[in-house]
Amino acid sequence: MKQFKYEGDDSLNLPNLDGKEYSPPKKETTIKAPSSLKPSVDWDGEEVQVTSEVYSEPVRDWDQLLVELGYDPELYEIIEPVKLSSWDAPAGEGETKRLYSYKVGIRAKRVTQYRDEDYKDLVTLIKKHRPMSDKQTSGDATFVVCLSDWQIGKADGDGTDGTIGRILGMIDSVTERIRELQKSGRKMKTLVVAGIGDMVENCEGHYATQTFTVQLNRRQQVRVLRRLLTKAITSWAKMFNEVIVLAVPGNHGENRNASGKSFTTRGDNDDVAAFEMVAEILSANQEAYGHVRFIIPEDEISVVLEVSDTYLGFAHGHVTSNGADPQKKIKEWWKSQTFTNNPIGHVNILITGHYHHFSVIEHDNDKIHMQCPAMDGGSEWFKDLTGVDSRPGTLTFVIDKSERPYRDLEVI
Repeated sequence: MKQFKYEGDDSLNLPNLDGKEYSPPKKETTIKAPSSLKPSVDWDGEEVQVTSEVYSEPVRDWDQLLVELGYDPELYEIIEPVKLSSWDAPAGEGETKRLYSYKVGIRAKRVTQYRDEDYKDLVTLIKKHRPMSDKQTSGDATFVVCLSDWQIGKADGDGTDGTIGRILGMIDSVTERIRELQKSGRKMKTLVVAGIGDMVENCEGHYATQTFTVQLNRRQQVRVLRRLLTKAITSWAKMFNEVIVLAVPGNHGENRNASGKSFTTRGDNDDVAAFEMVAEILSANQEAYGHVRFIIPEDEISVVLEVSDTYLGFAHGHVTSNGADPQKKIKEWWKSQTFTNNPIGHVNILITGHYHHFSVIEHDNDKIHMQCPAMDGGSEWFKDLTGVDSRPGTLTFVIDKSERPYRDLEVI
């Protein structure tokens, strides 16, 4: 990880970010820190772990501390929680002085269009695309593609290479499925591409061996995901007059610490951040992709969408309570959303991921639960525990204004 250096200790070239001056905290130069708080820097290949110098006043701003440690606040961030040590040290003539030291983790900020060359390359590529001429021009049906549990970076089964290969094959197969349905007479004006969560594996916080088995770091996972999403959406968008892309957060996309707890907001999730990046990339060419609309939640865990006179609800599924029966857990959660008058409680079709297998439960004609399969290489832990595995695939179906809530369902 590259540090950002300043010239000299007496006259630091301090940045002025958003009109705010950053001055370093005041060091204590006469009293040394206890041996357990000796200043040090360790790097594990992804994150820097720093024990700071001793300060005679508390740090009021993490950016202030970053500057003191030699890192640009525009490029790096403090990983919370921060460990603070404070103690009273003799200051002469019977007086004491309160001193402070910090143990912090530092990492590069989330990939953005300003610092990611791969992102810039995608924007350049998208700008070269031309408007497509083979869009559908009539009809009121909607084709739905559910992208769930890709877990890019996961090593189980055939690993990341196998997952990427399946996804690329799926993109081509969905294209052929759309053409097949169009030739059969389906007048599909709208495409819905739904990210159902767990699109990346992440690097820690979900199970004990994850840190040792994951094949890509977090930034690489997001980069691969972004590339695959861009390819899928640009491949299918030319075949429809209207395209709606949405995403909901899953548990693997959460920003977790080593204890397995999500410690930032629910919106700080790679599952939705990657879709947000693709939205920004496609916005670089409104002429070709102005008909593509994105629904990106901020902190919500579900999305409700009305298409072809049908209300669809999307949620990952990790929000359900404990229990052995996934369908029962989802049903109870869905009922509770109705009781609290949450919009997703009133949808006609609820679509979830998380449980890695395909199923459709028709509670009645207006309450249907669709469970999406995964696209990863399987779960060795789950297979060892239960003796079963699930077949990878991508759920697709058509919504129209006929009496039946859905038709032409196929797992690709």
